[in-house]
Amino acid sequence: MSRFNGSEESGFTLIEVLMALTVFGLIAGLSYAALGTASNGFEMLGDVRLTQEKSGWAGRQLRSDLRYLSAAPHQSAIKQSLQSDTDKLAPIRIRNDNRGDIEFDQLWLLVREPGQQSISQVHYYIDEDSGHLMRESRSLLARNLVEPIRWDFGKTASWSVEVWDQQGNWRQDWNFTGKAFVWPKAVRVSMKITADDTQTGQRQWWMPVLVGSQL
Repeated sequence: MSRFNGSEESGFTLIEVLMALTVFGLIAGLSYAALGTASNGFEMLGDVRLTQEKSGWAGRQLRSDLRYLSAAPHQSAIKQSLQSDTDKLAPIRIRNDNRGDIEFDQLWLLVREPGQQSISQVHYYIDEDSGHLMRESRSLLARNLVEPIRWDFGKTASWSVEVWDQQGNWRQDWNFTGKAFVWPKAVRVSMKITADDTQTGQRQWWMPVLVGSQL
């Protein structure tokens, strides 16, 4: 026959409970810090991957635009357009903007986009307010009040455009105001990409121009 004796009761003292809670709190805090760092790391990797994908998308779209390059439309179409500067109707036009190691070049192309009835003017540039590489497309027959179709390729630190001329030289200027347009042999684009406001890499595309020799 057993008999219960209050003096033989077992348990934890208040000090032991406080010590256990303290140790548990330390372990929980360290675990949370480690998980938070890992989470931030995964977010950074996700941003870098998204930026890389967008830069690849920019290259693919640029190749497509150059594949569908077109000469200036018929004069009757030009008269209907509100653009009076004939240089704006060059199939390829570049504006160089060199700021040391950073380039803010602009590229204009005349493109017969698939599914479109008229020729479109495509414009690549860096939006200096957002720092994003943009592509704008608008039909030459559209009025200036018509908003262009805009594509955003994400954060871009630098955008450099050059053309390879008939003499085999790389040039950053390709404007023909009052002159006959000459087709270049190739286009070279260099793009410095950024993620989380830090430069993460550079991409470069060399693309041949497979149309015409002179207009």
